Amino acid sequence: MSDPVSELFDEFRHDHQTMGRGLFAIAKALRAEDDQAAGSAARAIDRAAGAHIKFEELYFYPELRALLGNQTVDRFAQEHSEGLAAMVRLTALEESARLSDAERKHLLDQIETMRAHTDECGEHFGALGRIPRQQQESLLAALRKLRSEAQLWTQLATGKPSE
Repeated sequence: MSDPVSELFDEFRHDHQTMGRGLFAIAKALRAEDDQAAGSAARAIDRAAGAHIKFEELYFYPELRALLGNQTVDRFAQEHSEGLAAMVRLTALEESARLSDAERKHLLDQIETMRAHTDECGEHFGALGRIPRQQQESLLAALRKLRSEAQLWTQLATGKPSE
């Protein structure tokens, strides 16, 4: 018999590991001034992270507000916005396009903000354990539903995520 609570923890942890590796690849490429590799890594994480980011914004962050407070969750949302802005730019990078040094630095700053967020958020997902079991089951169902829709992270740039 499966345990939805354990499954939610496992899926959440897996998502953060995937995002962490992808963000690291983007940062490494930007530092090496390999803009095309940064764009390629961004396109990969765009596909991998879309459902998870939308899940956090629609379902998880409202739960966290009661546990961690508005200021912390507002900061998480701002960090998502910075990561999203970098993703939008990098996924749209045309073949053979070159970023200016200033733009590359700005994108690297945004990616580093999102990397720190992913690391910190990974620590805070322990707050999941403080959410009642029935709600955790609902959260798992919501995450799986969003995954089945296969939304890109950059699709969230059109405004607030909606169900």
